[in-house]
Amino acid sequence: MPRFPPYFKLLIPAVNQVEISFVYQVKNLYMTRLTLLTYLLGFGTALLRTTLRVELLHSRQYSDLQARRVPILFALWHGRMFLPINVHRHTGIGTMASKSRDGEIITRWLENNGYLVTRGSTTRGGSAAFRRLLRQVRSGRNIALTVDGPRGPARVVQPGIVRLARLTKAFIVPVSFSSSHPWLLRSWDRFLVPKPFSQNFVAYGEPFVISKEMSDEAVLTKIRVALDDLTEEADRVAGIYDGRPEILK
Repeated sequence: MPRFPPYFKLLIPAVNQVEISFVYQVKNLYMTRLTLLTYLLGFGTALLRTTLRVELLHSRQYSDLQARRVPILFALWHGRMFLPINVHRHTGIGTMASKSRDGEIITRWLENNGYLVTRGSTTRGGSAAFRRLLRQVRSGRNIALTVDGPRGPARVVQPGIVRLARLTKAFIVPVSFSSSHPWLLRSWDRFLVPKPFSQNFVAYGEPFVISKEMSDEAVLTKIRVALDDLTEEADRVAGIYDGRPEILK
């Protein structure tokens, strides 16, 4: 190994201090960027929300359950979550967001809108996140889950909601929405954002509890069919249905 002069040892604390300072600067820059993006997302969403006309379809499907104070698991397609999330702001609902950088922005925005967010996904922190959601449902909190998120495949229900519903005996309530004048983003889920001053429809499906006789596969199919039917109904009422799922357009 090379031999360094003794005074090199005196430089080590200074070098370490420079490294620490650099790390803090990078972290502060990252947090500033997150804060700015969260603010822009929140401001833009709030501004858009003031222009939207919203009608709830079959809202008694969940309001009756609320009156009975039974646990509810809202099931949504990832691409159709924008308006249901806004409709249920500040009602104490729990949800999940991924541990990705995008998930950090979404988490901050959701928390600013009154949601209790658990970080995790099927690939990162999933088990710990599931246990936290389980405790929340058992304590009486309703949960909203994008059942094909966070990365898809689109319109394929992941099994997490089935396990959660079986362990908690919670009611599953499918929810979707559509808009008379939408933007369909070119993302994996064809995320739908309503245009300003559009007429929008949030549709609630028939609640159900998983019986012991139902297989997991049967439950996954039931949720998928219910969400697809609700999405088609909302699209028809909004006047944008053309016979194809928007995921294929």
